[in-house]
Amino acid sequence: MTIQVSEALDADTAEIITVIRTESGSYVDGIYQKGSQTTFKALASVQPSSPEEIQFLPEGERQKQIRSFYCNKAVRTTDDRKAVIADVILYKGDSFKIVQLGDWSSYGYTLAYGAKE
Repeated sequence: MTIQVSEALDADTAEIITVIRTESGSYVDGIYQKGSQTTFKALASVQPSSPEEIQFLPEGERQKQIRSFYCNKAVRTTDDRKAVIADVILYKGDSFKIVQLGDWSSYGYTLAYGAKE
């Protein structure tokens, strides 16, 4: 039996974050039209990322302020092949674009690394 980490994410151990999800846009008569945006709330334990974790991020993101979000809901990062745009997490007045994910869905959570925009 696997441990469900999401059970530990509650109001005592995590914070409510806002996730902004933007759908892919399309071209209409040669003009790009942005996709629709939706927002939803999630519980997340927010931690500063360790130097070891930052080493695994894309080089262009390493100089930014990075946070680790242990979320009880799935978030997503950019995937050019599937035309997916990265989610943005609003946390304490700052925006963090998801730059890398760790899929731990079998344990009930998603580990997302966000770079401050």
